[in-house]
Amino acid sequence: MELPIYINGKAAGRLEIRAEGLYTVFEARLPKQEGLRRLYVAGGGERACLGVLKPEGDGLSLRRRLSRLEREKLPKKPEYADLGEGSAPNPDPAPAADPGPSAGGWERGPDGFLRDPGRRLLALPCDLRGRKPGLRLESIDGREYLLFRY
Repeated sequence: MELPIYINGKAAGRLEIRAEGLYTVFEARLPKQEGLRRLYVAGGGERACLGVLKPEGDGLSLRRRLSRLEREKLPKKPEYADLGEGSAPNPDPAPAADPGPSAGGWERGPDGFLRDPGRRLLALPCDLRGRKPGLRLESIDGREYLLFRY
């Protein structure tokens, strides 16, 4: 299966997904980009970071070999890949009912983290096997986040 990779709303590369024994292999190729770039896979309303692209020749590449358990963290039906915020084919507009930071609303960051400037909280997505004493966890939109005050 091949998926398009979007940069600034335009197809710029490809992501190949194939089975290799008990693993699923993801291989991406893109033209050269400045800075450290992460590749995200999206589909079915879900989105997850696949990894960091590395320089290779005159472009960037990524090769990940994931087990079934690792694969479950990615969207069930991937539709496309992109480099983060603003690079998807049709970015969704911000919801009109978003209360904003003054009312305790969360601002979503490009790497999946959430920030609440009003309460000075940073929420990082986590997948813990058990609760540890002293950790501040909160479920936001059905996903567990580890909270930090800044």
